[in-house]
Amino acid sequence: MDPEHRGERQKRRKISLACEPCRERKSRCDGAKPICSTCQRRSLPLHQCIYTVENARTASNEAYIRVLHERIQRLERACSENGIPTPPLDSEHAVSPGPGPGPGPSTGRSGSAQPTPTLPHPNGRLLTPAIKDHVQCTTTAATPAVVPPHHHLASPRSPDCERLDSLENATKITAMGTVSAEHDVNQAFEETQDEFYGSSSAASFMKEAYGSVKPHYHYHKGAVTGRGIAEQSLPSSSTAVVTGPTTLTAPRPSFPAPKSDFGPLNFLQPDRFALPPRNVADYLVGRFFDRVYWLYPFFHKPTFMHAYYQLWQPSSSSPSQSSLPPPAPGLGLGSSPGADAGSIVFHSALNTIFAIGCQFSDLGAKDRVSAIETFLERAKKFVGLDLIDMHNVGVVQSLLLMTLLLQSTPFPSRCWNSLGVAGRVALGLGLHTEAGRRGRSELEREVRRRTWHGCVLLDIIVSMTFGRPTMTDVNDLPLPSTLELEDNEWSMLPAQVNDEVAKTSRMNFFIEYIRQCHILGEILSSIYLSPKGRGAPASSSGGAADEPPLHGLDAILELDAKLSRYEAAVCPIMSWTTPSHISGLPEDKRKIIVTQRNVLHASFLYMRLMLHRPILTQVCSNSDSGSAEPMSLIKPAPFGGNRMLYASFAAECAKICLGAAMDLIELAYSTYQTDTTGGWWWDGLYAFTGGLAVIVAYLCPSLLDSMDQRRLERSWVLCQEILAHFASFSISAHRSLKLLQKVHGDVMARVAGMFLP
Repeated sequence: MDPEHRGERQKRRKISLACEPCRERKSRCDGAKPICSTCQRRSLPLHQCIYTVENARTASNEAYIRVLHERIQRLERACSENGIPTPPLDSEHAVSPGPGPGPGPSTGRSGSAQPTPTLPHPNGRLLTPAIKDHVQCTTTAATPAVVPPHHHLASPRSPDCERLDSLENATKITAMGTVSAEHDVNQAFEETQDEFYGSSSAASFMKEAYGSVKPHYHYHKGAVTGRGIAEQSLPSSSTAVVTGPTTLTAPRPSFPAPKSDFGPLNFLQPDRFALPPRNVADYLVGRFFDRVYWLYPFFHKPTFMHAYYQLWQPSSSSPSQSSLPPPAPGLGLGSSPGADAGSIVFHSALNTIFAIGCQFSDLGAKDRVSAIETFLERAKKFVGLDLIDMHNVGVVQSLLLMTLLLQSTPFPSRCWNSLGVAGRVALGLGLHTEAGRRGRSELEREVRRRTWHGCVLLDIIVSMTFGRPTMTDVNDLPLPSTLELEDNEWSMLPAQVNDEVAKTSRMNFFIEYIRQCHILGEILSSIYLSPKGRGAPASSSGGAADEPPLHGLDAILELDAKLSRYEAAVCPIMSWTTPSHISGLPEDKRKIIVTQRNVLHASFLYMRLMLHRPILTQVCSNSDSGSAEPMSLIKPAPFGGNRMLYASFAAECAKICLGAAMDLIELAYSTYQTDTTGGWWWDGLYAFTGGLAVIVAYLCPSLLDSMDQRRLERSWVLCQEILAHFASFSISAHRSLKLLQKVHGDVMARVAGMFLP
């Protein structure tokens, strides 16, 4: 063959993967499928010419990656089937959502990052720096806008631990009613479409705010198309199946619930009744009583501790408190019958207390979440028909403790149903009335009152966070006594309570909290739980048929007056306006009282925000609809045609709502890293709702002009810092912050369009 033809000869084609028979014989393989030419010449059957990718050096990248993904799926499936949670995909390098410049950064405690002054606009309105940046970005597309340092998007760090949040039955709406979907609110509601979240919930508030901005997404290229986002977001690991460069959402698998076929006194399975080391148990129980018990004192501490000490005593020896008589029966946790140290009722409550104590412990983030999960699983194993069959006050108290724990988890249904069962058992025991059986001691009656008021209080609170009707009714059952009952008082209560002791009693908080929740119940029934929808959330479709609800002037004025009277009448030891001096009290008692004041104050501010929130949403929604006057679309029916009266009233309500939101954020910011707060999940709810109210206010320029815009911007910065701190250990807080930042960016882009020529 001449050199000319030799150069034109076709080069040997190289393949990246050979079939197994050719690899074994070291024969040339052309990689043809379903059977290569070499195997065909050897007359091998089709099923023997197979291609495997065990050797990474010779495997094709595409096939090898596909096999790796399939293996990951099998491993995740195996972990899920055996109860081992799998972490979600790393979101450390995720793209910041939302068009335009994002929200401000997380400032330090010193508050060095201060909002810059507002700038005048030619039409006479004041432009905040955030709106000004969006106007510059829109009008000078050819030149990239210089974003001030305080407007860089705060990128929350991915949580160090997220085991509870990544479990298969975790939802996109937490047990506090906040949305934990990173990008799309509708995604959260679609995944929980069988659950009802009414208009008083933070989730419904987010849906209303999201609906005000969502119809305008098409103005931003690539922002949103149809139901979702143009750039596909990574879902949590519980629903993600990764194939190549794309992410597909698979149906959420369902797993059978663990069986609970054990008797009330079956100790043949010791792992169910396992206890931590004594020093660890004492520490966690101590954290519970220091941080939580005096906020919800619905069981008798001495009786509980008597049974707790018995757990560590040999059966042949006497209890450590042998000088005292055994606790009287019928006092709930720790007492007989059915709730003493040897009962599943007591062990369920004890493990729940361990888990709650972990929330306030000094453990590292990963160790804390792991311990909470361990104790929650142990407590959960006792919750079933056997527990309910015990039918005593201890069962109610144990389920109330479980409700408190579940408020910090992404399991809203568990929280709601635990409280519901507690209420049913309480009604069955007759805790709502003192009629019936006679001969009860004063102490037993007092414990039963506290337990019933605990049911009513939590019922109103959980109904508020979920936007659902309450189950229990406020009745004329006497309020609890101001006696702390911390000492070993097994016999009769004293007939007269010393006035000085009553004034400094930590039980004053529980009484004031009950009174406050009664007003909250009136707000829910008058403003949110309408006779037609019983709390049905407003539609976000924006259709003409969805008319905004009209809220009566008389109801709002009356409820706001009740809140003002309540604020003025709070006892001095719990007052935040005119607090009494507590410097003479022991240090541990002072810290508890300061915590109680902060919790009561924050709850009061949240109630005031809740009272006026529907008006704020309505004002901003009407303004965003394109009307020249924010209130021009409101029907004048409730006031006989006097539209200006209602417009003025609504504007003042919106200002009160924003003022309460900013006060709430500032209060939460001053306490969220201290030992004087009620729980990080409450601070997260306050920051989420308050921050969303601040964001919504930007949709109404006339309202914005009447507010302190420096304070508004600072409140948004503080809101982000609070949630960013919680995002370091909670994936739910991480997603809530990302969602708020996206909505903030979309609102700023929408408002910037109003100022374009």
